[in-house]
Amino acid sequence: METKLIAKNPTAYHNYEIIDKIESGIVLYGTERLLMDQRLQKLKKEYQCSQELMNYNSYDVSKEGMKVVLEDVMTPSFLSEQKMIVINHCDFLTTKKLKKENKDADYLMKCIPYLNETNHLVIFHPEKNFDERKKIVKYLRKEAQFFEINPLNYYKVSDTTRQAIKKRSCTIDDDALELLLSRKGTNLIDISSEVEKLCLYTQHIDIHCVEELVNRPLDENVFDLTTAILSKDKQKMMSIYKDLMTINEEPVKLIVLVANSMRLIYQVKLLDRKGYTDQEIAKMLAVNPFRLKYVRKEGQFFQIDELLRCLNELSLLDVKIKTGQIDKKLGLELFMLRI
Repeated sequence: METKLIAKNPTAYHNYEIIDKIESGIVLYGTERLLMDQRLQKLKKEYQCSQELMNYNSYDVSKEGMKVVLEDVMTPSFLSEQKMIVINHCDFLTTKKLKKENKDADYLMKCIPYLNETNHLVIFHPEKNFDERKKIVKYLRKEAQFFEINPLNYYKVSDTTRQAIKKRSCTIDDDALELLLSRKGTNLIDISSEVEKLCLYTQHIDIHCVEELVNRPLDENVFDLTTAILSKDKQKMMSIYKDLMTINEEPVKLIVLVANSMRLIYQVKLLDRKGYTDQEIAKMLAVNPFRLKYVRKEGQFFQIDELLRCLNELSLLDVKIKTGQIDKKLGLELFMLRI
């Protein structure tokens, strides 16, 4: 069998960039699982590999070990010229602690001579925790094709989501799309699930559909509680608080989250005054731009002095709770009633 080592000078694959050349050994890694799954499907289609054709296998290395992978790599494909093996949970390549007798790195090295233009190995790793000190990782960095797949930026997610809805012969209003992405961020798996649900419900998605069908994240409920506190709307404040207590949210956690929301409003106001754009503010504060619009809209009426006063009171309350001077639930309720 002709030996072909995989290409040197690894190429970074960022987001939705196309892989022009497919090599016999590939490392797919990053934090955007859906894009990684899509890229793997593209590779399988390119090589015409599938379980139905009996020329595709996937292994959980943390459970099965690399020895069984080596045995598979050494076994020729009988019904097809091409063959692909995907390995997952390769903890031996990462910073995770392993048992001293782990020999998975040795077995992977033994796989290399069997890789060629028809025998392909894909390391599928939806994390970014490779241990660059390890010899096997250094070797792979030198010889393998590494493709880093990270989340799309917010604006690309918006376009991608609208296109996904259009492909289902549906439409969505701009404010509905903003609310959807405000609640789901850039997680494409979550967004895909919500799009599927919304398109089954209606062909035209408006903001009321999103409000009704897409669950509100905790931070949205907390932000509404924060604005109720700042606007001294005690009826709304206690209503939201009771709902949060019903789902057993911790008072100390709520204090921290409310303080974070107030701090976010404060920071946005300061950066606004300095003339920064929405895109710059979103990047500096690491906040979803769609979320930023909501923060600016809801926080525009609150004064900086009031924000600082409330933040100071929350800080004092946190100290009292931690030093046992007041019960955490009673402390939060008294804070809200005194505002």
